[in-house]
Amino acid sequence: MKFYHDRPVIILGGCGFIGSNLASALQGCFARITVVDDLIGGTGGNRCNLYGINADFIKSNIQDVCNWRNAIEPDSVIFHCAAKNTHKWCNLHIEEDCRINYYPQLSIVKELHKLPTTIRLVYCSTRTVYKSTLNTDLTEFSDIAPQDVYSVHSYASENLFRLLLPKQQIRILRLTNTYGPKQRLSGEELGLVGELIHAALNNKNYQIFHNGKAMRDINYIDDVVRGLLSIAMIDNLDYPVIHLGGNWVPTKDVVQCLSEITGWVNYEYNDSSSQTFSPLSINRAKQILAWQPLVNLKTGIANTIDYFQKNKNRYEESR
Repeated sequence: MKFYHDRPVIILGGCGFIGSNLASALQGCFARITVVDDLIGGTGGNRCNLYGINADFIKSNIQDVCNWRNAIEPDSVIFHCAAKNTHKWCNLHIEEDCRINYYPQLSIVKELHKLPTTIRLVYCSTRTVYKSTLNTDLTEFSDIAPQDVYSVHSYASENLFRLLLPKQQIRILRLTNTYGPKQRLSGEELGLVGELIHAALNNKNYQIFHNGKAMRDINYIDDVVRGLLSIAMIDNLDYPVIHLGGNWVPTKDVVQCLSEITGWVNYEYNDSSSQTFSPLSINRAKQILAWQPLVNLKTGIANTIDYFQKNKNRYEESR
């Protein structure tokens, strides 16, 4: 992509799952990459994720903008991929979640407001800002009703950037369940797909609710990165929010792929209830970005398993 050739790009949370895969893609575009990450626990931040990537690394909380302010140049693109993504822990640790997932935005907005030139900022938000419904695909204009504290802070962050930086090019991607190489597979709240991948890789027992019929909207990381790169290049969006919806599949399809690829059999289906979410409409992504997911489930799972099997020692040594 010529747009990124020699362009200064800052990735906040660039040692994490999405940020590091984005950095790898940007290296292929010959961008000048700066990664800012403080590597705090529970975020997936890991220096090993930057292996083989030529990027300036600044170990800092993104809230301390003074530590990375000099990396901002005219025509910079800032990808905000930094977060501690939880949906249970956040409700028990409200102030801590606010400190990690909301307060940094106040400092970032204050600094970007001073800029004499225009930059582009892409913020990674979440599908869980919406009211849960099963009646229809969720559009970017569906009712907002955040489902947990993390989602409250994500939506509040969206609005900080949109309302307080009118002179900047703000873009917001609401993401669904993303999986792939470099995703966090240790600690708590890995997400359903992460839990399944972890169980399959380690031959762990796993109970699958609703007999595997619960539906999930999931996206392979390469498709998400392609969406991130695309939205930053778009000028003058009338409404800055776009979905990156994924493959709408039952849980049992994910389990079957993992079983076929790894030989995993230590799982059981049961009829306990499990929440099913509405899929995200990707009509705007198709119209504006010419984007839709391209990687099918079996290919994505195979790539993910292959990556972690080949790099198992690297991650075990670094954690």
